[in-house]
Amino acid sequence: MFRRLTLTFLLLAVFAPASANGYTIAGRSWPYSKITYYVRATDYAPSVRAAARTWNRANVGIVFRQARSAESADFVVDYWDDRCGGAAYAGYLRRRQNQVVLGTGCHSNGLVTVMATHEFGHILGLGHEKHKCALMNPAFDNSGTPNHCKEHKLSFWLAHPLRADDIRGARSLY
Repeated sequence: MFRRLTLTFLLLAVFAPASANGYTIAGRSWPYSKITYYVRATDYAPSVRAAARTWNRANVGIVFRQARSAESADFVVDYWDDRCGGAAYAGYLRRRQNQVVLGTGCHSNGLVTVMATHEFGHILGLGHEKHKCALMNPAFDNSGTPNHCKEHKLSFWLAHPLRADDIRGARSLY
């Protein structure tokens, strides 16, 4: 099933049309203003909470809240494989629970935080931005710098993870 998830996600990322604004919408907006998550990847709980706080502070019209159980959550955050990467379905899935998976191969919790914040953007419905500097760029380097962005240290990306394009995209959905 996860291979189908990855293939679907990759197809959305490759064939979704680029907008004039730069951001790409790849999924349906959520029908309510609070999205709940549960962290099964317990080692990553602080990074996942930081990702939720980052999006909540952006005031995009959606608030992420931690759920008490996986069954009551809109999406579950789990471990993936030994790469430093992640994946998520984009947007609201109607009657199915969404999932975020985060790889175990990142060399720092800071990189996990950057990665989790990116994957939360997918949960909101954003796709990959392939032309402008944005957290929603499809890849980042060991400093947490997304491709198409000027390189900065990881501390910069932890303090300023969302770019204007990321926020515009999320606000366009909500």
